[in-house]
Amino acid sequence: MRIGRLAGATLALLLLAGGTALAKRVTVVPGDQPITAEIPGSWKVSEIKRGIQAKTADDEVYLWFESYRPAQLPTLIGEHNTYFKEQGVTITGEAKAREADFPTYALKISEYPAVYEKKPTVLRYISVVPKSGDLRHLLVSYWASLEGDKEYDGETNAIINSLAASYDAR
Repeated sequence: MRIGRLAGATLALLLLAGGTALAKRVTVVPGDQPITAEIPGSWKVSEIKRGIQAKTADDEVYLWFESYRPAQLPTLIGEHNTYFKEQGVTITGEAKAREADFPTYALKISEYPAVYEKKPTVLRYISVVPKSGDLRHLLVSYWASLEGDKEYDGETNAIINSLAASYDAR
């Protein structure tokens, strides 16, 4: 998944990505100025403790959108570590991280080398930190098989770009 020019490519990706035409708008951070994402209609969306989970119908790609206060981050990461351990995912090295700065928020993208069922798997975290100190932060977690990562790349990019467009509209 390439996350560059997040907001600029939104319209083009939404028009070009096949499954996103029937997307459903989902609120990932509630409030007076909610943050939303466009999730393809074929994906399954469910509520979770701090937000929503979206996954492909074949369970090859999982996305979690979790709203949190900065002090909750260690607990949230601990919950993720426990979940992935229970699922049989093993992180095999240090994260590769990069950061990007936008007018209304900052992003930190961390990619972890990992294996699942003795095969490489894609494990990525995108931390969205609003520049206004009173707003909740957002952690977008991504877990996919290598095949699913390739197959759903266009749809996943469209989801992330729709999220960026929602943040940019603030």
